[in-house]
Amino acid sequence: MAEPIVSLLDPEFTDDPIGAYARLREMSPLVRIGFPGGPPVWLITRNEDIGTALSDPRLVVDYQNVPGHQGPSLADHAIAALDLPDEFRDYLAANLMLVDGQYHSRLRRLVTPAFSARRMKALRPRIEEISAQLIDALVEKGSGDLIEEYSSPLTGTVICGLIGIDEADQPQVRKWMNDYANANADIAASIRSLVDHVKKLIERRRAEPADDMISVLVQKGDEEGDQLTEAEIVSLVLVVVNNGHHSTAHFIPNAILTLFENPDQLALLRAKPEALPHAMYELMRVANPVPLAGPRYATEDMEFAGVPICKGDALTGSLHSANYDPSVFPDAERCDLERVPKRKESHVAFGAGPHYCLGAMLAYIEGEVALDHLLLQRDTLEIAGSLTYHEPVAGGARPLSAFPVRL
Repeated sequence: MAEPIVSLLDPEFTDDPIGAYARLREMSPLVRIGFPGGPPVWLITRNEDIGTALSDPRLVVDYQNVPGHQGPSLADHAIAALDLPDEFRDYLAANLMLVDGQYHSRLRRLVTPAFSARRMKALRPRIEEISAQLIDALVEKGSGDLIEEYSSPLTGTVICGLIGIDEADQPQVRKWMNDYANANADIAASIRSLVDHVKKLIERRRAEPADDMISVLVQKGDEEGDQLTEAEIVSLVLVVVNNGHHSTAHFIPNAILTLFENPDQLALLRAKPEALPHAMYELMRVANPVPLAGPRYATEDMEFAGVPICKGDALTGSLHSANYDPSVFPDAERCDLERVPKRKESHVAFGAGPHYCLGAMLAYIEGEVALDHLLLQRDTLEIAGSLTYHEPVAGGARPLSAFPVRL
């Protein structure tokens, strides 16, 4: 008898994802799920197992690394779907999120200095300045949309500055960046324009280095003299744009909505604003906008969490399910800003293992500044209308599309 396949687009996942995932966790550590137009995938439901999977060398992110694989690569699929020039295959082939093993280690080693703790902390005054300017504009208007007029321009401007986009060019570049998440935009045209802009910027930074990410990537090799190619730098910029901007832009309104829905926790934070850095851990757990980990592929027949897996099978982890797993987080459905995680137990909002998010510290700093400025330094922010959402995406997430507020 065929094993039942669960659809993560069923109403139970969009209406009550926490409850739906609780039922899956109780059912099995791995559940077969289906995506429109694709083969079934194993969904990992429990926190510990997701952490294990994301660190297991037998599970790879590039399907071409499965022995015996034949057929088009992820790059080939993307080139065809977006009608991109062949040169874009080089950028996709160097995508930090889509490569494994030694090549991934090399890319990560060379890009890590651009995301050092020192560099991220040094960005804080600029993040605070941008945040204050955006809030001042909202206050002058009296009302506006929290996403369109605050969180998206905040994270977009920060990312542009981090990369090294000149201030005069930032509005256009932010438009291209936002087109990534706009179903009505010509995404391919925006990607091509962004790549052309980055290539010109690389050329300028080779001649005139500045204090930005592209200058670090262009100028700094490792001790053996290994340096990134132009295609690798372009690819890393695309990864930073796609992940460092959009996810935090949606985390901020999610976190604010969470605090409005838990007024006791908001009151606690306002009474003890010095607790905000600690509280960010819990808010990242419960307000994470990313529903699923990227797929991993089994390189051999294996057993995982007691379930037989065949070579070539795809596995993905529900980050929402893992972050609400009561075996790790007692009373997991409650937002508890004073929660103290046990040693070696953690949420997986930023993944785990070799592909742990390089921009995690930046996301924490941006989120902390936003919540401090919007909710702690003032107490006048309120919802000023109906929240609206994008269409549900697989994994139970319904990203906010509009968050009207009054200040």
